[in-house]
Amino acid sequence: MNPLKSRNFNPGSLEGEYNLVETFCNFRAVRLKAGVLAGIFAGVMMIIFGMIYCATQGIDITAPMKIAGLPILGNEALQYGSAKAIIVGLAAFFAYSIFHGMTYAHVTGKNHKGALFGMGLTWAAWSWVFVTCLFMPAFQHYYEAEIPRGVMFFAWIVWGQSLRSVAWFDKSQESNTPQKR
Repeated sequence: MNPLKSRNFNPGSLEGEYNLVETFCNFRAVRLKAGVLAGIFAGVMMIIFGMIYCATQGIDITAPMKIAGLPILGNEALQYGSAKAIIVGLAAFFAYSIFHGMTYAHVTGKNHKGALFGMGLTWAAWSWVFVTCLFMPAFQHYYEAEIPRGVMFFAWIVWGQSLRSVAWFDKSQESNTPQKR
């Protein structure tokens, strides 16, 4: 008897298995809102990490808030005391962070600690490779700023692991949502 024929490959009928297609097609507004909040929280944590690093290195502590504004403002983004650079940088960075927080929340779908930990590392690695190593050097202003990739790796790890807060935001919103009867 062929063992492949004896097994039922319909994930919907296997008890306890994770159905990826069902998860991707199931948009939950509460989960996406939790993703927005997790993206904001992760962004704040990454900026705090960057500010602590800058303080220990004697660099302007507002630099982490202005880095995302480099492609838009050019060298003006890193001028000391530039409020415009802080606003543009924070807007660009939080747009990225919120979008990826929502995507992370939707893709994970569940609040399993192990899965969220692994996906946090995956999100961090993806962001480090594509944003820090590929996107940033493509812009002359990033290249000239000489932003250390090693430090950015750990900053992205902080960001990716902070996205795990989606579970807390999801649970706290579920408890505040009136139950249907």
